[in-house]
Amino acid sequence: NGTYTGTGQGFRGEITVEVTVVGGTIQDITVISQQDDAQFFNRAESTVIEEILSSQSVDVTPVSGATFSSNGIIEAVSNALNLEFENPNATNGGTNKGHPSH
Repeated sequence: NGTYTGTGQGFRGEITVEVTVVGGTIQDITVISQQDDAQFFNRAESTVIEEILSSQSVDVTPVSGATFSSNGIIEAVSNALNLEFENPNATNGGTNKGHPSH
């Protein structure tokens, strides 16, 4: 039980979340900071967090069209809970795959 902070790699930088666990159950996930484009991040945030909460697992599918943000959120939650997750964003290499540049 408690509140745990974790980080993950999004498209444009680090995503930080706070995960609240009560009675061994993930009760809440709050995004503290992120640097991705809002149009992509917001899509990923609402869907991925809802899926993690309902399944009580980080084994969820990234949102199509917002893959980098999705993986960053999943990695941040995994990091907070000390779970294993290999973020494919780490191999991004700084390219602009996934999100168009503006």
